[in-house]
Amino acid sequence: MSLLTLKDIGKIYVSEGNVAVGIRGVNLSFDRGEFVAITGKSGSGKSTLLNVISGMDTYEEGDLLIEGQSTAHYLQPDWENYREKYISFIFQDYNIIESYTVLQNVELALMHIADRRERRRRAVELLTRVGMKSHLRQKGSKLSGGQKQRTVIARALAKDSPIILADEPTGNLDSVTSEEIIQLLREVSRDKLLIIVTHNFEQVEHCATRHIRIFDGTVESDHVLVPTAPPPPQPAGGAAAKPVKRPSDLRNGITLGASIFTSRPKLSLFLCLLMLIGTMGMFLVTAFSGDASGLFTDYRMFRNIDGRLVLARQNGAVIREEELESLAAELGAESYLHYDALLDEGGYYIFLDDGSAYTTLQYTYGEDFGSDIVGRYPEARNEVLLYLPIAYQPKYGKDSIAVQEIFLEGVNFQVVGVKYYYDTNQSGKVLLTDEGFRLLTAAHYLLRQNVMLQVSVDFNQPDYPGYSLNSNAGYAAEDVEPGKIYISDMDYRQRYEQYLADAATDPDLQMTVTIRLDVTYYNYNYDFTDSSSTRTYSRVFGNEDLTDTEPPSMEMLNQQFHNSPNYGGVVFSPELLLEMAEEFLGESYRQASLFFADDRAAHAAVDVLNEKGYIAVPSDTTYTPDPFETIMTTFEAVLMALVWLAAILFLAFFINLCSSRTLGAFKGDMAIMRSMGIPVKVIRLGMYVRMLLALIPAYVLVVVAANIIYRSPVLSKYFSLYLYPWQYAVLFLGMLLLTLRVTHKQIRRLFGESVKKSLKGGAAE
Repeated sequence: MSLLTLKDIGKIYVSEGNVAVGIRGVNLSFDRGEFVAITGKSGSGKSTLLNVISGMDTYEEGDLLIEGQSTAHYLQPDWENYREKYISFIFQDYNIIESYTVLQNVELALMHIADRRERRRRAVELLTRVGMKSHLRQKGSKLSGGQKQRTVIARALAKDSPIILADEPTGNLDSVTSEEIIQLLREVSRDKLLIIVTHNFEQVEHCATRHIRIFDGTVESDHVLVPTAPPPPQPAGGAAAKPVKRPSDLRNGITLGASIFTSRPKLSLFLCLLMLIGTMGMFLVTAFSGDASGLFTDYRMFRNIDGRLVLARQNGAVIREEELESLAAELGAESYLHYDALLDEGGYYIFLDDGSAYTTLQYTYGEDFGSDIVGRYPEARNEVLLYLPIAYQPKYGKDSIAVQEIFLEGVNFQVVGVKYYYDTNQSGKVLLTDEGFRLLTAAHYLLRQNVMLQVSVDFNQPDYPGYSLNSNAGYAAEDVEPGKIYISDMDYRQRYEQYLADAATDPDLQMTVTIRLDVTYYNYNYDFTDSSSTRTYSRVFGNEDLTDTEPPSMEMLNQQFHNSPNYGGVVFSPELLLEMAEEFLGESYRQASLFFADDRAAHAAVDVLNEKGYIAVPSDTTYTPDPFETIMTTFEAVLMALVWLAAILFLAFFINLCSSRTLGAFKGDMAIMRSMGIPVKVIRLGMYVRMLLALIPAYVLVVVAANIIYRSPVLSKYFSLYLYPWQYAVLFLGMLLLTLRVTHKQIRRLFGESVKKSLKGGAAE
């Protein structure tokens, strides 16, 4: 049985309505050990015959049998397998991959060997055999014609294919080099079928065992010059010295993609820059489209604190302090908070000095912020710890506290600790002690919510006319004597100082001060609606309730709120403010919070509280917003998702447009690989790997740069587009889809034509 048989083979070309016959009625048989020379005039069909035998071109008539098996039913994947098993091709124009080194060109044909060290050893051995050992690291573009041809011969031998096809292998070489190449081909192909197309039969006559002449697409003559004894039968695909483990297509694809990427550094750098631009674009789009996740946001009735349970009486009655204490003990709560609504307030706005950024500070207590704290946790009533974005580090200190005081709700607090965070999407926090939180709550409801302070002064002397002050500016300061108030008003101070001076000489001179405090406060009902009313603090203030000396913090208070020492207002001692809170809030506040070990324990207490006449709501309870809000949220989410997808398509178009001009550099290389029998799926996978190798450093660079910016106190205030890990995953997924889309389109263009047309010098003769 012959190795290769052609039965009435015919090849027809159709171009623009014209029909041309390449070859017709070809009947030939070949076996191992033959050195077949095919000659004929230009255009006679020699190269067409070689292309049909190699499977790089199809035939329309007859049948081609390989080891007795018909190929008439072969599809493109079958021809790829056929070339991989049986064919090694040596071209007139070398078809060396010029961006690869000599060693890489040969190793490319040894991809069937899994062991990289064995692959390298075989490649060096073959290159030594053809006299190219001294050029292993030299790129194909730097070789002479003879060196290229020797490299291609070594590459053809590396496959160890039973059939070697050579199309004018010495056509571009001088006579001396041509003779060396012919001798080399004869030497290395004694146990193989070698078919060589040549215009110069005399050059191969002394080596050829058979001479076939082609004329006008048909076999004109077929002469056996030297009878050859057929070698022993061998397995399909050629005999190997010993079985070798074949690597998977995935592994070969990764290896091939890496070699394609590294072989053209300038082109790969350009591709990396394109991917960097695309990744940056996707980063910005992903950051700005964060609202799309709003569709899945939980709407909570209260600030969600693990283990928090909010309760109110079903009949709307006021909850008492002793009542809360008893409930906490009975239900096993770790703590309770009577006046808790401040946990759910928006908080306090804090600005950078240059006004370039601001954040909202939520009020909290009992939280653990872990380590990495500048300073310490608050211990006293007037101490706080600030949880701030990293942009505030230059202002508040890196190693020590730079800002010592902060005014919250009209109360002067000492900053004893700062903890910085990088997530610009979250809000800052103010951590207070239990007593500090109670004081802040009192200040919030009694000083910042329409507190009317009416001060009437009667000197009881005709020379000292009466004086009155109406103000809604109330403050609290630790340095005001406990239980007293201080009147911050320039007119009052001047009159008072004059009075003191006169009283020093006139013992009968007396001054009477009457202070009335009208406070507008909110009633929180069980259904969480509110109403307001105004009450007058029942205590009457007189001369003995005033502090005569100005508190040291007053200047700072005036600068903080009004930047004017003449502004009229009243400053309370914290003790007095808490006393007022007990009178006002203790008779009106209808809500409280219990704190359990976790949410599970909080949920377990709900039924018990319901039976006791309370409405209990764990803080992790969600609610459904009104239909309009749901519609708007859904619309925004869908819109941002569409924007995100549109951005992917636009960036894919941009990257494909910019990289399409580089495809010509790969078109020939891919055709050479296909002609070598490298499976198309491996080549396709290699192209995907090449694009991924450009994507990964671009993605890593953007992620690293973003995190450096997040952690920079100087840069983070100007760049607030923080992404969470899941968003980085979405970013990578988007870029991966973009990469796959672009690569798929490029592959279609690269593999859109036959191997013969893609190859350099691939025109039929």
